[in-house]
Amino acid sequence: MSAKLPESAPVIIIGGGIIGLSTLYHLAHGGVSAVLLERKKIASGTTWHAAGIVGQLRDSTAQTELGKYTAKLFRDLEEETGQATGYKSNGTINLALSDVRHEQLLRTHDHAVRMEVPSQILSREEVAEKWPWIGTDDVQSGLFVPSNGQVNPLDVSIALDKGARQLGALRYEGIEVENLIIRNGKVVGVATDQGEIASEKVLIAGGMWSHLFAKAQGITLPLHAVEHYYIVTEPIADLPRDQPILNIVEERTYWKEDAGKLLIGAFEARGKPWAADGIPKEFEFDELPFDMEHVENELEVMFARMPMLGELGIQTFFNGPESFTPDGKPYLGPAPEVEGVFIASGMNSNGILNSGGVGLTMAEWMLDGAPSRSMGALMTSRAQPFQANTKYVHDRSAEAIGFHYGTPWQGRQVCTTRNVRKVPLHDRLAEAGAVFAERVGWEVPMYFDSENPVWGDVPAMGWKPWSKRVKIESLAARDNVVLIDQSMYAKILVQGGDAVKALNRVCGAEMDVAVGTSVYTQFLNQAGGIEADVTITRIANEEFMVITGHPSQTRDKAWIKRHAEPDWQFQIFDATSGYGLLTIHGPKSRTVLSAISGDDLSNEAFPFGSAREIDMGYARGWAIRRSFLGELGYELMMPCEFTQGVYDALMLAGEAHGLSHMGMFAMNACRLEKGFRHFGHDIGEDDTPFETGLGFAVKLDKEDDFLGKAALAAQRANGLATKYRTVSVMVESVTAAAGPWLSHNEPVWKNGEIVGHVTSGDFGFRLNKMVGLASLYKEDGVSKAWIDEGNFDVQIAGKLYPLTVQVAPFYDAKGDLMRG
Repeated sequence: MSAKLPESAPVIIIGGGIIGLSTLYHLAHGGVSAVLLERKKIASGTTWHAAGIVGQLRDSTAQTELGKYTAKLFRDLEEETGQATGYKSNGTINLALSDVRHEQLLRTHDHAVRMEVPSQILSREEVAEKWPWIGTDDVQSGLFVPSNGQVNPLDVSIALDKGARQLGALRYEGIEVENLIIRNGKVVGVATDQGEIASEKVLIAGGMWSHLFAKAQGITLPLHAVEHYYIVTEPIADLPRDQPILNIVEERTYWKEDAGKLLIGAFEARGKPWAADGIPKEFEFDELPFDMEHVENELEVMFARMPMLGELGIQTFFNGPESFTPDGKPYLGPAPEVEGVFIASGMNSNGILNSGGVGLTMAEWMLDGAPSRSMGALMTSRAQPFQANTKYVHDRSAEAIGFHYGTPWQGRQVCTTRNVRKVPLHDRLAEAGAVFAERVGWEVPMYFDSENPVWGDVPAMGWKPWSKRVKIESLAARDNVVLIDQSMYAKILVQGGDAVKALNRVCGAEMDVAVGTSVYTQFLNQAGGIEADVTITRIANEEFMVITGHPSQTRDKAWIKRHAEPDWQFQIFDATSGYGLLTIHGPKSRTVLSAISGDDLSNEAFPFGSAREIDMGYARGWAIRRSFLGELGYELMMPCEFTQGVYDALMLAGEAHGLSHMGMFAMNACRLEKGFRHFGHDIGEDDTPFETGLGFAVKLDKEDDFLGKAALAAQRANGLATKYRTVSVMVESVTAAAGPWLSHNEPVWKNGEIVGHVTSGDFGFRLNKMVGLASLYKEDGVSKAWIDEGNFDVQIAGKLYPLTVQVAPFYDAKGDLMRG
């Protein structure tokens, strides 16, 4: 019998898995009675067969807070709805079988202390006491988080559904959404097999169905279904119902109590994508055939870890599909292609433990226009248009399932879907010894080693396989001159009569500047938070070139467009593929560039921050006086077809001056010495320019109104000492060889109290010191006097080290080198 669908709804949710149900529940608690449409039965896709593990600690502060919220929600749902969720705070234990993993657990324990999540480092003997059924001879340590636990996915889905409908939400089963109804770039409703419903806000939360559905609507949503395997043993005598969950990432397995039995699952390094032609329409609460040969290695590892499995017997061999994304992270937030469409898909087997926080976040996004916490690297707008390619997501998903487990470290690299996007100089850089890493499809030169141009894949937390080369490249920038190919950076051309208005609306700086001026600025949100970190050059009266990081290529275009007035006359053109971008840095950079150009490059004629078209070899291109390294430097932008010629001319002219190549690793180390912020690490949506030391880039008195102006004016009126402040830090007592190295999330202490954390860190070879950036917090304001008092320590892998903290950078604090 056909359902009687409403004619309209304030919000429509497509998909009745736990993510869609959680969003329905949180919208209802926000006073909005949304409509959820499920093609079959709720929880019938991936949710029903999930392991139901609930963890809290994440890489960022915001995501950890949402993990904590999810655990609390599961504890409270039963009391609110009367529906049991099966939630048990069994706790989780992560094992370390190697020195690297042991250090990672110590660092995670440090992070847990800062986030007020109780945790404990276990000895081998303590692990054996809690898990007597497994072999522990090779175990170095364990990290025990008692407040983590597990939940019954079906029960919690029913509880969320019940809680939402008690507050007036509507949920329909057996309704297939066929299309979005889109007019003038905006969603106005959905078309189903039982009629249309009007709505200006639609959430796609269809799990593994989402990719092809979104693609048919012109929306990029890269994910693909992959087979996931686990086994369930026969009952085990004396297995406690509150047995802690066990994670052994180095063996890619997880272990949990399941009604007196053990459920043991694996995330193999190379998985099996499923349903390349689309998920079957009849799929509902279904299993897939168990491929014993495919998971033979993982099963052998399980049996070796717990020999009694051979005698115990296996009750269930299970295989069910789950969706995985190219970078192993979910997609959340507004779809940049269609106004009013939101995404919450691609949970990478973390749907249950993400569900509460994701539902809360999506409800805030749709009700308030923005989430209350930074979503950073999880935003839907990070997806690149080429990632709508189904073969790409199919092939990558086989490896993406392996991101979930395996030892995580800075050097872990992908092998599938390589060489998708190449800079114009790719082959020349390869000949020079470039060692590439993949970043949103781009092959990015991370360091150069002509003698051994092979990626070092041995996990390390301190001195790494490439550290020697990073040192050489860093010192070359200080003493001579280096060249970096940054052609993968996004180049967005904004042009037209109202281009100034469009950019002034989103930028804190004044954009109505003279032609030939380069402006460093941030895109801001209504709260004054930072949405992008860019340089903008006015290349003509009605033309501006925005240069931003390669992950922000789609995001930044959408931000400009979303906040412009409908009647403004301007166009946005993605010029990324049309221009090469070479940068040269170091005391000899002016000499080298002058050798291939007849233009006057003197400091008087071409000062810091200026931009102009100049001769470069046989080409003409834009030169911009900037440097992310803190050295004298130039950014050189030319049409792609001239890039090789300009490169050849530079290399020839640079032979006499020691010109060499630099990769991204060395650039990052140098920018930390100089205290330059990196978007996504040191600054983000929750940070304002005044808090992060970027207030110089804000012009509160500019004529055009801009996003966040009122919030920033109020913050400035409260004085210079904001509650949060970004500072430069140095650990003088450690060496590059001995370490330990700063990375991120290390707690900062002062007088026995945690007052902040490191946002990014690395060894600075120009200073020969461990350096980084940190965000400090003090309720009544982080003043310079308070900073200058000193007495700071940083906690790294369980130990405290004296920390030097200052507002100014440690390298060339006054900026004489860049401006010289």
